[in-house]
Parts: sequence; structure tokens; C-alpha cells
Amino acid sequence: MPAWLRAALAGAAWFYPAYWTAMFLVRAAPALLTAAVVPEEKVLWFQATPWYVAAVSRPDPLLADAPRSAAAPSPAAALVLVALLLLLLIRTPPRLRLLAGLLAACAGQIGIGLPLARWFFSSPTPPEAPATVAIYAAALGGGVWRMLQAFSGTGIRLGVAAVAFVLPLTGFLLLAGRAMDVRFAVYGLGPALLVAGVVAALPGGGTPPQPVSWRGAMAGVAAAALVGGAARAGSGWMAQRLAEERKRMRAAAPLLDGERPYDRLFFQKGVNLTAEGPAGYAPGAAREMLDHLVRNGVNAVALVPYGFSRAGEPSVRFGGAWERDEDIAALAALARQRGIRILLKPQIWVRPGWPGDVHFDSAADRSRWFADYERFLEHYARLASRVHADLFCVGVEFGRMTGYEAEWRRLIQRARSLYAGPLVYAAAQGEEFETIRFWDALDYIGLNNYYPLPDDLRTDEVVRKVEAVHARYRLPVIFTEAGFASLRAPHRAPWDETPRELSPDEQARCYEALLRAFYHQPWFSGVYWWKVGANGYGGPRDPTHTPWGKPAMEVVARWYTQGGR
Repeated sequence: MPAWLRAALAGAAWFYPAYWTAMFLVRAAPALLTAAVVPEEKVLWFQATPWYVAAVSRPDPLLADAPRSAAAPSPAAALVLVALLLLLLIRTPPRLRLLAGLLAACAGQIGIGLPLARWFFSSPTPPEAPATVAIYAAALGGGVWRMLQAFSGTGIRLGVAAVAFVLPLTGFLLLAGRAMDVRFAVYGLGPALLVAGVVAALPGGGTPPQPVSWRGAMAGVAAAALVGGAARAGSGWMAQRLAEERKRMRAAAPLLDGERPYDRLFFQKGVNLTAEGPAGYAPGAAREMLDHLVRNGVNAVALVPYGFSRAGEPSVRFGGAWERDEDIAALAALARQRGIRILLKPQIWVRPGWPGDVHFDSAADRSRWFADYERFLEHYARLASRVHADLFCVGVEFGRMTGYEAEWRRLIQRARSLYAGPLVYAAAQGEEFETIRFWDALDYIGLNNYYPLPDDLRTDEVVRKVEAVHARYRLPVIFTEAGFASLRAPHRAPWDETPRELSPDEQARCYEALLRAFYHQPWFSGVYWWKVGANGYGGPRDPTHTPWGKPAMEVVARWYTQGGR
């Protein structure tokens, strides 16, 4: 067997332990080390499975700093790690050159992939992300260069890169359950393919390393089995401890399940409390946020589990996302202990697009979609009943589907058969909100209020439109969502987060205008601002809709604590 192929197969044998170690170094070590040496820092969440390693730490959420986590590795942590890896590449003896290069290349690939994934999924991306990507690109390029240094000839070098790095990476990501779509190819494999191709095409080789033995390859297989087995055992132990923690939280909560009668009408000083990666709704990570929300006058949170649909496909898939049922149950118990009410608001994430794009000209496809959506709705209506949610939302922003009135009345009736509390639908501003005909079947009129405002922030026209719907159906109105990005002129398109100049003060002025216009309307029953992440991300440099750590949250706290309702 040619020496280059033997070396490539040895690299493939060592790929899994190298990649798992790199995941730990990039996704978990910075948070764990920071928490170990900084007194005010704490680990909120840690997970290690055969396919995934990550940790999240942060200071007190009142500081509203971006959490130090797998989702947002800092340039400083990246620079330290990459410097150590590059030093390892330089000092490695010839026989370990391939393995050292593989470790550095895996760390670089993981570090680059995380910010790219956030960008492709429209998640908040810190402004330092480009610097982080550049630093990890150095690790990826240096690692691949070290792996290929001993081989000359583009074909051979490319073959080593493919067999030892790119193909095992593809297999790992597929086995880990990552969807193979265009975005996956770009952020999951794109950097590896690009860098491996470029480095393989560079001229020259190096001093041949000592021959790679089959014993070394078998050692890689043994190391993979050891790492995988240890990770599986560790993840099982951690899962058991988390299950016990959830059980304690639920047991400590007062008035479980059906013991408390439902209030049909109450004023909701709310926020959408969303699961953010990688911790999701892990109760340990969200507990502090609930405490801080109470101090800001919040008496209700919307928990938002997601199902998924692809544009043009009449199907709805759910389960396996960040918002696990058992975490929602534990979080609801924690909220109830603090006097916080729960709106369970399951939503559909449509890729690409948004729920308002969902529509099917074929009656058969519509029937299939409604049947799938009914299964989704049934699941969460049962969960709402189990956790004794105070309010349940039957749908969010299906503007092109809500015209099928009979189908929605049937869905509402089905939800009532499974959940005894009050119901709402969350309509998009504009035509959907103003033309829905089944409001009378619900207990609240729900509006995701992203109506634009004029430059002087006058709200007369918006109030007129909302009050007209209330007058027609004589039901209380809640804003199941409302918000503005902390960017320049957010009032002109409140839903828009297109990058532009930061302006948290303008965001706060828009919050003030909306609360002043609606808070004391006799038919208005509250608002859930979009959004506060369970991991506490936000702060003055954050451009997204979250008010957390910004002047807008001060406006919310003032109205919620001193507004008189």
C-alpha cells in the first residue's frame, strides 16, 4: 500500500478522538476555565455526548453581556487556543505530525463553523465574529498544511486531505444528525473543503515523516472507542442528574396541574422568554433570568417551542429542538414559584421563509398540512394542560392559511378538548390581524404588533386599527409579540434586523410610545415583548430585538412596576 494512503487511513482512524478533543477545546474549555478563575463567572450549562461537547458560562445576567459559550467564542479565547495549537504544530516530532495537524484543523473547522451557523440561521452574531473566524482560519490552514507537508503532488496531497479529514468530517456530521442542506454544506463543510483544496494545490513537500504503522492506525481506532464510550457513559450520568433536577423543580412548585382554576382574564406584563443555543431551556441556565424578570416587574412569560416545515412541503415536524418538553415543564414550575404566569406559544419555523408564506393551492396538500399541524397542536395542548399553562396559543402568523376558517375553528375546538384554559391566536400585523373571522372562537385577540410608526412616533393610526378589531368581537387584546430592533429608525419596519447603525435609545423611545398608547386602554390585556433569551444575551452592542441590558428594558421595568395595572 502506498505510504501516502497508509498515512491517510491512519489519519481517518484518529479523526474521531481528534475532533471530539477539538470540540472540547473550542466549545467547552474557555467557559470552564473562565468560571474556574473568575469569581463572578459561573457555569450555567455543560454537555458532553459522543457527538457534542459544549459549555456555557456568564457573569450575572444583570450585566447583560453576551454569554461566553459555544455559540459565541471570543477572539481572545480563540487567539490563545490557536496560538497553543500552532506551537504544537511547530514542536511536534515527525511521527506525530499528521495527528497534530488533524487536531488543529478540526479546531479551526469547529471555530469557523459556529459563527457561520449563527449567521445562516439568522441568530444574533457578536460584532467580533469576523475576528474569531480569521483566527480559527489560521488554525484550519496551519493544521491542513502540517498534515500535507510530507507529501508532494497535488493529487496525492488532495487524497490525503480527503481521506484523513474531509470524508471523516462529512461522516461525523451526518452520523451526528446534521441535516445535509445548502447551509450545512456551507458552514459545516465549506471551510474544510476550501482550505484543504487550496493547501493541497500549493507547491512543495517536506521531509518525509517516519512511516505510519498499522499499529498507529489501530491505536486510533482504540482511542475512538475509548472516547466514544467515556462520552456515552458521562452523558448518561449527566442526563440522570438533570432529570433528577427537573423532578425536584416540578415537585417544589405549588398548585400543580389541575389544582388551580384558570383565570379567564388577567393583565399580562410579559416577555417572550426564548430558548437560545446551546443550552436552550435548560432550567439551571434560565432560573436566574426568571428572578431578574420578576425584579423588572414581569408577571408573564411566553415559552416558545418550535416545529419545523420546509417551504412548499405540506408537513410539520417537531421534537428534538432546544425546547424539550421536560425543560418546559421544569421552567413552568420555576415560573409558578415566582408568581409568573405562562403563555405556551408553539410556533413553526419555515425554511426558507416565515409562516406567512405557507400556502398550498392543492386541496390534498392543504388537508395534509392541517392534519400534520393538528398533531403538532395536540402535542402542545396536552403539554399546556400538564404544566398548567395560564394561556395557550393555537397558531402564529399563518397569514395565507387563516382564511380557511372552518379548519381553524376545528383546530380551536380540538385544542379546547385537550386544554381547559383560555386560548389565543397570534396574528401578524396588517391584513391577517384585521380580517380573521374566527376571533369569536377564542378568549383573546392576539396581535404580533410590528405595525410601522411614523417618524414622530404617533400611534393614533395603530390604536385605531387595533381598537376596530376589538370593537367587532368585544374580546380583550394582547400583543403576543411586540418589539423593535436596537438599530437606527426601528419604527419604520419594526420586524427588520438588517445591519445598520446601532441605536438602543431609539428602540427605547419606540417602546415608550407603544406602552403609552396601549397600556391603559380598557380593552388591552398586556404585551409579550420580543424577546428575552433564556441565556441572557443582549447589552448595548447587541443589534437585535431583545431589550435585555438596554434602555428599552428600563422602559419596560418602569411601566411594569409603576404603570398602575
